[in-house]
Amino acid sequence: MKSKVGRKYSGSLEDLPVLDEGSHSGAVRRVIFGPGLFWDDHVARFFSLSPGAASPFHDHDWPHYVFILEGNGEAQIMGETWRIKAGSWAFVPPCTGHCFTNTGSGPLKFICIVPERGDPFRG
Repeated sequence: MKSKVGRKYSGSLEDLPVLDEGSHSGAVRRVIFGPGLFWDDHVARFFSLSPGAASPFHDHDWPHYVFILEGNGEAQIMGETWRIKAGSWAFVPPCTGHCFTNTGSGPLKFICIVPERGDPFRG
């Protein structure tokens, strides 16, 4: 439902606009909150990875806070592999190599929060 000024204050994650992921084949990224969307110093993203899809192994100088909503997968963080599923959480420290892989037969859906500098989104 939209407010009288035309701003949405609630909605479905699946109805958020899909943003181009470029190098993340099999991944869909949507922004829930971020600069211009109620949270100026962080970006909360909703990701969906297709079965077998993975984010590339990479690192950066900001942390990630991850909440798994649906599916099964693996998180590679600090040289260890962690099984993740609905209800799991993961923390990626700054400057730590990491990737997320969907090992299930359905989508792996998760929310990932990073500081504003960690995502180019501007609402």
